[in-house]
Amino acid sequence: MIVKEDLTRIIKGKTVLVTGASGTVGSEIVSQLSRWFPKQIVCVGRHKDKLHEVIVARSKVHKDVDIILETCDVCDHSRINEVFVTYMPDIVFHMAAEKDIRSTDADPANAVMVNVKGTLNVIAGACEIGSEKLVFSSSIKASQPTSVMGATKRIGEMIVKSAAVNSEKSYYTVRLSNVLESIGGVYALFCRQIENGGPITITHPDAERVFVDAKVTARLLLETLAYGTPGSILALAAGDKIRVIDLAKRLINSYGLIPEDDIAISYVGLRDGERLVEETIAPGKKWKTTSHGEILMSNQPGDAQNVPGFDIIVDELLKIADSQETDKLLHKIRIIVPEYY
Repeated sequence: MIVKEDLTRIIKGKTVLVTGASGTVGSEIVSQLSRWFPKQIVCVGRHKDKLHEVIVARSKVHKDVDIILETCDVCDHSRINEVFVTYMPDIVFHMAAEKDIRSTDADPANAVMVNVKGTLNVIAGACEIGSEKLVFSSSIKASQPTSVMGATKRIGEMIVKSAAVNSEKSYYTVRLSNVLESIGGVYALFCRQIENGGPITITHPDAERVFVDAKVTARLLLETLAYGTPGSILALAAGDKIRVIDLAKRLINSYGLIPEDDIAISYVGLRDGERLVEETIAPGKKWKTTSHGEILMSNQPGDAQNVPGFDIIVDELLKIADSQETDKLLHKIRIIVPEYY
């Protein structure tokens, strides 16, 4: 495994574009990218103030790397296209997404617009100018999805696969586990609840999740550049599966407080689309090893298949999302992703 030399060869002197650049993992990618001396890093996000705060003020970016901040919503096709044509990125990290299960199930139309239309727009921009590589950040929840978020991420994977087949470019997917520091994740939620005096709300006493540190996630995403092939689906064999209740208790203790005595714990039940236990990414029937110990490749034949008339049916999906017809929208999602239930 010669990742350092590979990353230098792949990144040095190149223009790299990162969508969702002010997010937890996106901003960490920007910070770590600068170690490999790209020509410039184009940071795309919806709010310029937040981009400036996270990228310029907080990130440790090498002074010789040109950092560009571009305010842009991935759902805006013409604006995305303008950014791609202006900067001609060689490498793209598409991190922008709606990832919260509860909010995406409550507003599936918005989930479709961001996770499907946004991905289509980014892919179209990359194909238009001939970007060499594109990394699509997906989720382990895209496997046999039980939520709108997982299903829309699965459609995003199919969009990437289709583009890779047509362009023969190294556009591929990486499925991520739960990022510990994610703004919309349970870690941040628990911290807020503790600081407000509790209670901490947990779905189920036996709920288990795999959590990965943001720095580790970003590092491994960068290292996939040496392993991703056109249309492949990768996953990161990183992080530990822990009971959510144990995470909550550790956090309470870190504040110098005692679980149940100082901070109450309330069980609210599993919500629609939530699994009791999430799968651990490990070599086996679903995943085969690469020469990198923490990067695995999908071994599922279905991941290489496309839905007949895929472009047409996705266009129909977007039209339904635009009309806000929720029942029709969910029906169409299930046609594209029949394993979604």
